[in-house]
Amino acid sequence: MIREGEMGKFIQVAVSQSNDLDEAVKDFSENLSEPDFVITFFSPNFSAQEVYSKIRDAVGNKAKIIGCSTAGEYTNIRGDCKKGTVAIMGISSPYLNVGVGICKETEKEPFEAGKEGVIEAFRNLDRKKASTVANLYQTAFLRRDTYDIGIRRIFTVLTLMSGVNGSEEEILRGVVDGIGTHVPIVGGSAGDDLQFKETYVIGNGVYKNSSVITVIQSALKIGIGMGHPYYPTDKTCVVTKSKGRTVYELDGKPAAERVKELLGVDELTSEIFAKNPFGVRTTDVYGQYIIKSMAYENEDGSITFYAEVPENITLTLMESDPDYAIESFKKTLETAIRDAGNPKRIGAIVVFNCVLRYLLKLRFNNMDDTEIAKEFLGEEIPIIGFNTYGEQGKSLGGGVGNYNQTATVLVIGDEAL
Repeated sequence: MIREGEMGKFIQVAVSQSNDLDEAVKDFSENLSEPDFVITFFSPNFSAQEVYSKIRDAVGNKAKIIGCSTAGEYTNIRGDCKKGTVAIMGISSPYLNVGVGICKETEKEPFEAGKEGVIEAFRNLDRKKASTVANLYQTAFLRRDTYDIGIRRIFTVLTLMSGVNGSEEEILRGVVDGIGTHVPIVGGSAGDDLQFKETYVIGNGVYKNSSVITVIQSALKIGIGMGHPYYPTDKTCVVTKSKGRTVYELDGKPAAERVKELLGVDELTSEIFAKNPFGVRTTDVYGQYIIKSMAYENEDGSITFYAEVPENITLTLMESDPDYAIESFKKTLETAIRDAGNPKRIGAIVVFNCVLRYLLKLRFNNMDDTEIAKEFLGEEIPIIGFNTYGEQGKSLGGGVGNYNQTATVLVIGDEAL
């Protein structure tokens, strides 16, 4: 699939997906032989090195290639989540400049790894192209409404993190420490089809249980959004003792004991955890709920979550239903499109979708995000996405975090500033 701008080729996008790696690479490269930027999400059934090598051979040395292993892949051409496939999106545009950085030693020094990774990504931006994009941005101030241009951001950070070493929050702190809070962040944590053993990321090379930071400098309209399919109940508890992702006490009681009381169950299982996430209300003016999901019960009666849970916050049990889930994803797309400045045409969408949210969708009669997007947008838009072990993004109030049971979205407009 190729997407071209109405007034010149602002962006070209090719998407492919197949159970056969050679076929996926061939289909993609036949539609876009010289991309500037390639994103690939692939099943852990494939060798990450082979995926990277074959894409690299097809596109040459110019293109920046990023990607990761997943817990399910999808594109607009194959519909909702498939397993055992390779999904590829290639992008070519003179209005985009991409730099890639690798977070090294993420298990030992995640904060420093995040900071060094994002600095490396900025330094790896093409200097000549950076100057071109910056000049286009400056020209926009002379030709367009200054408010419309002033609220746009020239940089966006895309994160692909290890999904098994539990260091996403500390890496994000390092990234924010390196670049400040003004640069939007969006991404997801790599998966391995729920084995929770090892994940792989691609950042112009292949890395095991590591993270990749990508900086996108854009003179196209670009935006991000975040949303989840849950609303709050009247059941709450306060975290009275926790450390990192492990909660020891809720309302002064052992965490597992208090959760059993809240849910009215005698034992806690992975299915119960998946169906009963907690929400934490942000303290900004929006009061948005962000999701914290329980992972497993420990022998000492504590509960480990898939994201950090600070002490003294209130946890609220959340619920969902099919209609609300559909509307919430539409609102997530709407948020990302509005954040991009409401481009008349959209060039590409990248979705980072929690694997637990996907399991919820299965309970809701296979709700298909790609069909929702098509219905909402009224046209076929190039989409690539994967099921994640964690989602990175920002709340409506601007807070950056690592979330659960959430979808974070990157929208790239087919429209220059």
